[in-house]
Amino acid sequence: MQKRSSILIIIALVIFTGLASFSASQLEFDYDFENFFPQNDPDLDYFLAYRETFENDNDYVLISIGNKQGIFNATFLEKANQFANDLAELNHVKEVLSPTKIKTPVINSFGAIEIPLLHINNTSKLKTDSIRLSKSEEFSKTLFSSDLNSMCIIVNNTQIISKKASDELLTDIQNLIHQYKFEELHYAGKIRGQKTYLTKMKFELVLFLSISLFLIIAFLLISFRSAYGVIVPLITVFIAIIGVLGIMQVTGKSLDVMSTLLPTILFVVGMSDAIHILNRYIEELRSGKEKIEAIKTTFKEVGLATLFTSITTAVGFITLISVPIGPMQDFGIYSATGVILAFVIAILFLPATLSLLKKPKIATTKPKQLFWNKVLSKSFVFVLKNQGKIIVGYVIIMIVSVIGIFQLQVDYKLLEDLSEDDPLQQDFRFFENNYSGIRPFEMAIYTKDSSDIFNYKTIKEMDKVETYLYNQYEAGFILSPVSIIKSLNKATHGGSSSYYKIPANEVKFKKLIKKLKRLNVENKLKSLVNKEKTVGRFTGKMDDIGSKAVKEKNSAFEQFFQKEIDQNLIGYKMTGTALLVDKNNEFLATNMIIGLAIAFLLIALLIGIIFRSLKMALLSIVPNVVPLAFIGGIMGFLGTNINMSTSIIFTIAFGIAVDDTIHFLSKFKIEKGKGKSLIYSLKRTYLSTGKAIVLTTLILCGGFISLIFSDFKSTFLIGTYVGLILFAAVITDLLLLPILLLKIKTKK
Repeated sequence: MQKRSSILIIIALVIFTGLASFSASQLEFDYDFENFFPQNDPDLDYFLAYRETFENDNDYVLISIGNKQGIFNATFLEKANQFANDLAELNHVKEVLSPTKIKTPVINSFGAIEIPLLHINNTSKLKTDSIRLSKSEEFSKTLFSSDLNSMCIIVNNTQIISKKASDELLTDIQNLIHQYKFEELHYAGKIRGQKTYLTKMKFELVLFLSISLFLIIAFLLISFRSAYGVIVPLITVFIAIIGVLGIMQVTGKSLDVMSTLLPTILFVVGMSDAIHILNRYIEELRSGKEKIEAIKTTFKEVGLATLFTSITTAVGFITLISVPIGPMQDFGIYSATGVILAFVIAILFLPATLSLLKKPKIATTKPKQLFWNKVLSKSFVFVLKNQGKIIVGYVIIMIVSVIGIFQLQVDYKLLEDLSEDDPLQQDFRFFENNYSGIRPFEMAIYTKDSSDIFNYKTIKEMDKVETYLYNQYEAGFILSPVSIIKSLNKATHGGSSSYYKIPANEVKFKKLIKKLKRLNVENKLKSLVNKEKTVGRFTGKMDDIGSKAVKEKNSAFEQFFQKEIDQNLIGYKMTGTALLVDKNNEFLATNMIIGLAIAFLLIALLIGIIFRSLKMALLSIVPNVVPLAFIGGIMGFLGTNINMSTSIIFTIAFGIAVDDTIHFLSKFKIEKGKGKSLIYSLKRTYLSTGKAIVLTTLILCGGFISLIFSDFKSTFLIGTYVGLILFAAVITDLLLLPILLLKIKTKK
């Protein structure tokens, strides 16, 4: 009867795995950083309305081209012009802005004429063009590099472009780039960034699993020295991973930059359940019990502890739903689902499999001959003899760690995930060094009394703002209602760059506005001024200096605006995708503390209920706070910033690390329940559970260490620091936890 039940369970799991595999094979990859915007946020609501009025601030591609003989070369310019023509013909392209096609207006008494910015068909005038452009502030670091060694073509693509269209357009642009073979070319934009991230994500998903698999197989072979001890845990975990991926697909979730970590995390976390169960099963066999009796004892004692650890780990992940960021919430939900599913699979698959298989050969090894018993016995004696020194050592570690924690800063850069030798990062740096950068800058200026924004006093105030943005804020390539007026004034003075400014008095300004209306340039204005002419858009580019520096600049701008600008005339509102990413980053860092506190309370509550003891609840938290503080201090001293990636390190690590403490306390409670003495119960717990928690920690660390091979800085940091926290946690469980148990029990 028992054999039949085991076979039926295995058949059911095979069917489940088959269905989940089919579903998981349909999963798609997606990367859209707008998904990381905070939900139900007033700044997001404002930006979405702002985007409807004007346009999205990052639907463009910048392409810089250069020539060894100089860009003021007729052959090069003709080639560049044809390149721009071909770009304009591509699907999903709205507009191409190229220096070879731009014409500057000149307005005289006979009307308006347009003069080419570059006389590509008249070689004799190209030298004059170069001199004129070198003196024109409005074109420096915008359409031409600061040294005039390269020129920039701006490709404006379809607004809010879909992933499929984005990939198609990028492929077409890259084909043109390969076709024209410019001597120097750099390009950047959202569609390239998304493609780069997706390509790396797909590769790294396979890479992490492969490295984790190799390391875990090595650890399992060393520990169990048999194929039996390797294959059974691996099958258990793979079923859980495939099951979660299948659930993701069924519920309409795609793989993004966060969820690509999910298989690796579930792989190492799920392995912990299997190892604790297998290790205990082998111990019971060594004690002389029959196979079925050993299985029953194992799942009666360790099975319950494994359920508790699965719940606490799931709680650690589920606290991420308190963060109002879609991908973070999904990561927390599916990770928690995966942890519980891994437990269910283990509790069904392992007993069914163990009952059908023969006893493992390792179960015949005598305990006295075991390496682990010798090492752990010496370690236990060391702890007993050095209790005072260990406590003093941990107090010192905590003091130093707190000092380091106060060095932590919240900061984030848009492409900090990519290494400096990555081609996209290098192109990004090129635009920062030679143009105005590529980080979008967006700000709305609105009139206070709903008056026309083209009022002389209003424009003068906005001119002060634009001057500040160029000189102090260090934004560039700024387009605004002010730049429209300045360009028009320049056009009415023969195109002289010295007149690229606001007219000196209101009379001249009103004449200029009349000309503006006669020119019928409403289409050109609609991207910078709303229909009611009460809101003006200031859009530009800037270097990716980091969220901390931008916050400081915004604070300084606020002080300038309050002091220098007439508050009765205009107000302002910073907005844009970059600002939302910065806010999101700061919000996540703040929520890290809240999420961690929630995790502490929930897990302590669960442990208190499980052990029916407040002391046990507090005891379980202490050995896990120390490693978190220790690594937090290291991060502070090493200058690792808190951002949207590193903020989840502590929540993930705490939820996993507390498992070892629960296994230790659970075994200790069982031993004490048998009526044994305090020291003997502690020793039995140390030798039995000690091996399991060391082994599972090595496997967990091995799994997370695989993340250090990532090209993404955030993934690298998650792997490094989570691994260090788990390692520090098991050391603390073996050194500090026994002392705390002794002190509490002795005092009682």
